[in-house]
Amino acid sequence: MKVYKVSLYGLFLLLVLGTLLFSASVLAQESGYYTVSQGDQQVQITPLAGAAAASDFYNLTDSQSNTGLEETNTAVLFLYRNTTTGELSLFVLLSGTGGTAGSTTLTLSGIPAGAGFAVQDDGTMDFREVWELTPPTGKVSWTWDDGKADGMVLGPLGTEFELNAMPLFTSGITAVKFLTGSLTTPQQVDLNLIDPIIIKGTPNEPPQVSFTTSPAKPHINEPITFDASAAFDPDGSISEYAWDFDGDGIFDLTTADPVVTHSYMVAGMKSVTLRAKDSDGATQRSTISVDVSDLAVKVMRTISTVAALPGSTFKVVVRIEPEMDLAGVGLEEKLPVGWKIKPLENAGAAFKRAAVQWVFIDKIKAGTTKVISYEVTVPDSSQLVATTLPVCFDITGIFQVRTPALELPVDGDTTVEITDALPLKTAIAHLVPRIGEDSDDTIDLRLSQKIAPNQLNRALEMWQNDEYVPWTQGATIDLEAMKEISAYAYTCTPVDLDLPDVPEANINAVRTIATPVPCNNILLNYIGSDGNPAGNTFTVKVEISADQDMYGVGLAEDLPTGWKVTPIENDGFIYKRSQVEWVFPSKIPTGTMKIIIYQVEVPQTQAIETSAGDPCYVSSDDIQGIVDSALPCQDTQVTGDSTVVISDSIPVIVAISRWDVENDTIDINLSDKISFQQVQRAIAFWLEDEIVPRTGGQTVAYETLKTIIAYWLTNTNICDPLPGGVQGACDGSTACLPCGK
Repeated sequence: MKVYKVSLYGLFLLLVLGTLLFSASVLAQESGYYTVSQGDQQVQITPLAGAAAASDFYNLTDSQSNTGLEETNTAVLFLYRNTTTGELSLFVLLSGTGGTAGSTTLTLSGIPAGAGFAVQDDGTMDFREVWELTPPTGKVSWTWDDGKADGMVLGPLGTEFELNAMPLFTSGITAVKFLTGSLTTPQQVDLNLIDPIIIKGTPNEPPQVSFTTSPAKPHINEPITFDASAAFDPDGSISEYAWDFDGDGIFDLTTADPVVTHSYMVAGMKSVTLRAKDSDGATQRSTISVDVSDLAVKVMRTISTVAALPGSTFKVVVRIEPEMDLAGVGLEEKLPVGWKIKPLENAGAAFKRAAVQWVFIDKIKAGTTKVISYEVTVPDSSQLVATTLPVCFDITGIFQVRTPALELPVDGDTTVEITDALPLKTAIAHLVPRIGEDSDDTIDLRLSQKIAPNQLNRALEMWQNDEYVPWTQGATIDLEAMKEISAYAYTCTPVDLDLPDVPEANINAVRTIATPVPCNNILLNYIGSDGNPAGNTFTVKVEISADQDMYGVGLAEDLPTGWKVTPIENDGFIYKRSQVEWVFPSKIPTGTMKIIIYQVEVPQTQAIETSAGDPCYVSSDDIQGIVDSALPCQDTQVTGDSTVVISDSIPVIVAISRWDVENDTIDINLSDKISFQQVQRAIAFWLEDEIVPRTGGQTVAYETLKTIIAYWLTNTNICDPLPGGVQGACDGSTACLPCGK
């Protein structure tokens, strides 16, 4: 056995070295990176640290913990580090003083080897509880009473672990918190009561990852710079950057360089993930979304017409609108064989007629607009490459850029139909109205496809007069077409597009009929005091409104054949006499009431032969009408009055109300109220059983006379019910029906 002598100086050095080694060991145990995760939530945490041992800090007294961190009816979890030994433990505190009774189960996995229960709150003293531990798994079930609490300490956990705790909070727990930071003023991470809680520790702290993109608003085919220069590793260095540019989970590029570029061929929202790895193999990810716009350059073609005739000329405009600087720009248009082109505006580009190509010598700056326009003449029918008409031809084009490298088709209009008859809307949009009646209307297909006010006015004249529209093979404008043309004009919609979508409106259209005698009666063969027919003319009023703006509104009234209509008030509508139709050529604003008034003359019936059982002539005719609009596209039936009764006789009460006592004859211009003198004449008719003129052979009956007297005494209009609910003369009373019916 050898004995070594150590001097006091050497002993002092050994003590110092031992102290330093012990401190280094504790520091090594205190270092590390910790997280708590639940579902999609992952939070970096810091263990609470104190000089006391874990069991001493738990301070189990009176069968519950006394750490000062307990909360009533709350599960509080945290990592605790003993700063003296460096040992790390997991604390679980269930409720606190004053809480309700409860029970909880934790099913554990990933328990490090060597870990055990440093504290078993109640433990074997409470037969209701279960304590099972066989690393890497374990299970604990607690049950506590009102005003009590429960919990445990599990450790030591070591330097690297991933502990999974599946909770079952049966009762007594309404919130879950994980504490982090300072022992005296910890912060809290709120967790839910359902999902597994994962607590992870590793001695190597992973990188802190972030990255930026440039430009801020990228486009397809444009290089995008992804810059992760700001990423760093707190305890080492980043050795690898892996990029997933399309969000499919597969990393498309792995490099040691933090700055890379990538471009997209398809627009849309892109999910980009960076995975950074440090020199010790720890990884961390960061994901952002990048919105890639459709085009860095908009190249749009507009053709001035959708249809053309052989030999006609139309206009083409190509607009170039870049959102970035472009260099080496070219445009090539491809036209059908034999079509001739005449350039109008080249926007500074060199034009090659033989190939229909333009090349820009200068750079096109971002935010500017370049416009190229040209005319196209269609070959005559004999030279047109087509056997029959109509036939469609396409104009296509390619736009190319060298810097940045782009090649894309020209968007917008492409197809022109070559036909021998233009659609009505197209013809009106390209109409050059005549000047005076000595000139003719012409068509210019180079005009835009929006209907101008002068074109609309001329279309209204054509509709009213049933005139042919040029280049349409003799087509005329009917009411439906006129309403549509009006809507296109007042919404400024090109005729090659659909009218805007708008919700349905509540359209109200009500008709009121005012006849010369009550009960909507038309009295034929009646001659007034001036010697002219007076009973066969009546007035109609139609009121139109809606709860939203309407464009291209029309009214079509359907009257029996031979009835003559004379407009009195059109309120801005245009009237077409031959069809009894009205069109409002502009907008009817929301809530505006439009009123159309017209007079109707019913043809006089000549000699009528009637049988003995039918002593008078009676018929009824209806007026039907529809109000509709082009925008919104809908129609509604006109409601209100619709029927007039045509007869050469009138009810007895009506005759008495119209009796001219002084001249002892019928005067339909008198009022609907019965006078004392008219009552006296009615009594005379009743006493003598005398036939009342113009009533179809009727006399004043007993019941009828009482009704006449009642109307006089109560000063009631004969078309209104008598006080007490007795029917009026227009309500179907048997005493009032013509011809005794």
